[in-house]
Amino acid sequence: MYKSFNFLAVKNSMIFFVIVLVSMTAVVVLSGIYQSNAISENSLMIRKMRSWSAKIDDANRDNQILVLHENTFKVLVENSVIGDENRLSWVEVVQKFADTRKIPSVKYSVASQVMLDKRALDKQYKGIDVYKSVMSLDMKILHEGDLFGIMESLRNEAKGLVAIDKCDLELINKDIAGGYILADAEHSLTAHCELSWYTLKRADGA
Repeated sequence: MYKSFNFLAVKNSMIFFVIVLVSMTAVVVLSGIYQSNAISENSLMIRKMRSWSAKIDDANRDNQILVLHENTFKVLVENSVIGDENRLSWVEVVQKFADTRKIPSVKYSVASQVMLDKRALDKQYKGIDVYKSVMSLDMKILHEGDLFGIMESLRNEAKGLVAIDKCDLELINKDIAGGYILADAEHSLTAHCELSWYTLKRADGA
């Protein structure tokens, strides 16, 4: 004698099985999502930590550079290479040299300061503005040593960074017969020179 088949019990079991299966699937999916988010957050945190570590390293390196070059920077500021130019210093050195060497005729002039074209500068100096002032110098001297002497004085004593662009010498006193400078001639040469004085400043917005 066969027992009657209980469809209702089977149906309830199937529903319970489906519910359990769906629940387990949801748990697995949610676990995967959570794990993925956790990995992403962990990766993001690691990137942030590396970024901050790099910033700290850069700051320490910059601080070391400042410490190493602090004295050099101070010297450049004191010598008017960085900051405002010191024209008075240039003039004082020229006058002092002329008085010491007994040079009666010294004329000088300084053109207006101009900023150099940034496109002509190296990319590593993009945060710096470079200015130039051209100085013209005319003298009557006895020999070439006076010219070398005044250039050395300007380099060593005047405040600023100077470059000699050109110097022209012209003989004004010579023995007509032999073509030689007279031994007792005074101020036998004229010298015309052009010098460039350079000044560095921090660029606006740098």
